[in-house]
Amino acid sequence: MLIYLNTDKSITEFKVNKEDLSFKAVVAMAQNRAIGCSNKIPWHIPEDFKWFKQLTMGNILVMGRKTFESIGKPLPGRTTFILSHQKTLFPGVQTITGLDEIKKYLGVDDKRSIFICGGANVYSQTIHLCTDVYLTLIKRTVLEADAFMPPFEHLFSKGTTLQDHPEFSIIHYSK
Repeated sequence: MLIYLNTDKSITEFKVNKEDLSFKAVVAMAQNRAIGCSNKIPWHIPEDFKWFKQLTMGNILVMGRKTFESIGKPLPGRTTFILSHQKTLFPGVQTITGLDEIKKYLGVDDKRSIFICGGANVYSQTIHLCTDVYLTLIKRTVLEADAFMPPFEHLFSKGTTLQDHPEFSIIHYSK
């Protein structure tokens, strides 16, 4: 199933073959599921940024417009798609209204991973399409948050801890 964001902000779902595209999610969330506050990440943990870069380098990122605007530019070494109901143009990225539009930008033998990387609305509409979730669990609660990760754990096998640090853990969920 693929999600389209319509101009009226409604959602349309379309069925596709599972082998057409494969998606993974990468997300950092606090213990209370917080992922953002005023379009910013509410923590600064360089080790997590390093992990994100290592995981996604050379691959494809899909994010919402607000997430892209909070970053401010395409991340080096990765192809960026903005999933949005608006066909806004940003230098160095492609704006798409549906995930299947990615196919027209890929070569026949393209083996890069496609990572869904925020924000909350994009996660809530796409998490069920993902085969894997790479979760950075921040070991704190963020009270001032205004964006939250929807529940997803029930869709995946029990998570496997890949890294454990005093401030955060990295957990891999797979189907």
